[in-house]
Amino acid sequence: MASIFDQEILGATKTRIGISGDYDINSNTITNSFLKKFYTGGYIDNEFKKSVSDRLKNSNRIGGNVNVGVYGSFKLNSINNSKEISLFFAVKDRTHIDAQFSRDFFNIGFYGNSKFAGKTADLNDFSLNFIRYQQLQMGVFSSKLDSAARWGIGISFLNGEQYLSVLAKKAELYTSEDGQYIDFTTDMFIAKSDAAKNGLGAVNGFGSSVDLFFEAPFKTRMGNSYLRLSVSDIGFINFNKKTLTLEQDSIFHFTGFQINNFSDLHDSTFGAKSKDSILNGVAPFKKQSFSATLPAVLDFNFETHFSKYFHLTEGFRYVFNGNYSLLVYLKSNFYFNPKFMLSLTLGYGGYGNLNYGIGLKANLGNGFLIYAGSNNIEGYISPKNTGGQGVFFSLGKQF
Repeated sequence: MASIFDQEILGATKTRIGISGDYDINSNTITNSFLKKFYTGGYIDNEFKKSVSDRLKNSNRIGGNVNVGVYGSFKLNSINNSKEISLFFAVKDRTHIDAQFSRDFFNIGFYGNSKFAGKTADLNDFSLNFIRYQQLQMGVFSSKLDSAARWGIGISFLNGEQYLSVLAKKAELYTSEDGQYIDFTTDMFIAKSDAAKNGLGAVNGFGSSVDLFFEAPFKTRMGNSYLRLSVSDIGFINFNKKTLTLEQDSIFHFTGFQINNFSDLHDSTFGAKSKDSILNGVAPFKKQSFSATLPAVLDFNFETHFSKYFHLTEGFRYVFNGNYSLLVYLKSNFYFNPKFMLSLTLGYGGYGNLNYGIGLKANLGNGFLIYAGSNNIEGYISPKNTGGQGVFFSLGKQF
């Protein structure tokens, strides 16, 4: 998940403008090959299903982000006669999705419930979050405070485009041994933004968020070091009164349809009106405004400059409200010359297991800077055995 508080902005010594984008998706059980088949609509045979079912745990997770936008930073020399204060802005389109699900949830979805005859499938603690919004961010940062410490604060105004949240603390599906009926016991909450308005430009709610950054430099025996802490996307979006919500704690008993003769098979039996009446009877949605909390990101790291050619960063990252597992990572930066840098990353956790990536930063001349790579290249190397993939890029012009 992108944050404006990165070295592309904080490292700017002059006015800088640019474009940036990134996408990533990762899972500790769902493989890249399976995701591709599922997304593109290809046939998912038993071999593909087994490649995932063999990896399933009691609790499984998946999550991803897509961000694209423009940014800029400008020196504000007139504030308190200081030359170390800068103003920055960013305009972005952002999408986030995550889910947590049980082993039985996957097996029910892709194998059906016949294997659970006479048993209860455990679908408890299912969680799904999807949000898309547009962000206008403004803020200031400083490169000097108390012996060259740096700080930054950003305020964002948000337009809520789409939202879906499903939380089933309790969800158990019992299938009778003879397959004549099912019982679904659930304690569930669902919120869904207005389906009549979606796509870029749709307005279903408004919100705000705050980003904070602090860096403290100090010297060690190994070289100059930096302790950094950032918290991004602390905020919410209040979706309007056309948002559909459902809160239910009940048992649903289903025995199917009774058909006495073939002439009873009218369109109305299984038509949209019939389905809507069944759904409203079982799950009565109501329209009301709903406040959605953003998935906030905490990042804490420690960087040491062993030499002007090699910098090493150790850190951890956590996403609140996002079905995320703590990510621990190492990042090595190799500076071959003032115009070219290679970065290698290694991490464990997040939405996946083992993550590794590569990045390249180059000064193209005439003030143009580019930084591109992937934090999850494992998905391109071994898609059948890994669950992570993604790319990022930033192209800026410094004046």
